Amino acid sequence: MIKREIIVFLMFFCCYCADSKAKNKIVLFSQNINDSTDLTRPTSVPITTAKDVTRLLMAALPQYLFSVEFAKTPSIARLLQKIPNSCAFNRVKNPKRLKENIYSFPVNIALGLQLYYKKGSRAGEQALSARNKDEQLLSLATLFTGKLNYTLGIDKGRSFSAFLDRQITALDSHNLVIIRGGGSPYSLVNMLLKNRIDYLIDYPIRVNKAQKKLQTTITLDSLEITGSPKHIIGHIACNKGSTGQKTIDDINKALQALYHNYEFYLAHIRYLNKADIADFNLAYQAVFNVDIPKERNLQE
Repeated sequence: MIKREIIVFLMFFCCYCADSKAKNKIVLFSQNINDSTDLTRPTSVPITTAKDVTRLLMAALPQYLFSVEFAKTPSIARLLQKIPNSCAFNRVKNPKRLKENIYSFPVNIALGLQLYYKKGSRAGEQALSARNKDEQLLSLATLFTGKLNYTLGIDKGRSFSAFLDRQITALDSHNLVIIRGGGSPYSLVNMLLKNRIDYLIDYPIRVNKAQKKLQTTITLDSLEITGSPKHIIGHIACNKGSTGQKTIDDINKALQALYHNYEFYLAHIRYLNKADIADFNLAYQAVFNVDIPKERNLQE
């Protein structure tokens, strides 16, 4: 893996030095091998929120030539420090990354993890009885008090953050149903719909996608979990050098215009359940510091 990184670094460094216009070429790293194709598709073709808004952003930066390259997550972190004209999209900030790279303004928003249950079920009534004043679930433990034998379905090996992982680990084994779902939400959502589990934890955008695929008419309700982030924000991260800084400055300028664009807003809400849009609108206004765009601002 390290040898491959060295080859990639030398290839892009040579091109960077040899081409006088290299400052306008950006190597955009992604951890998804399909993105080199997906990010070249027309912006009118919906794929995912992150890919849709990234394509809108790329289209708003005609002075740059983006070359999308696949790399695994650990490699991306190292390559961003080595290649002057490199960036990566849909990156979440953390203290370590902020020391290593330059980050753009927010690019995309996803509503945070929520607890899901069937509307009108006894398990749902238990969850509703364990809310705080902000209408959030107090903790996962409150779902299984006393002799309650409800079950939480989880995908084997999946992490929900250190905060929630600790709560899940503390639950009794008979309250957990662990499956090998390969990271897909479909199996667990299907199990919830068929009463094989009582709860699951996931992102609204993933649950809505699964419900559409399963073509169900059964209603699922959800609650935020106290202490879990209400939303996740993705950014563009670039090399911490003069080229990276100039690129981020141009990206930020383009983003400030896109925030007011209805197509940019639509790239987020088209994947949400209607019941989640009100919460998302609050996040959109708070994170981007703008009003919700009107449909008349849709670009042809």
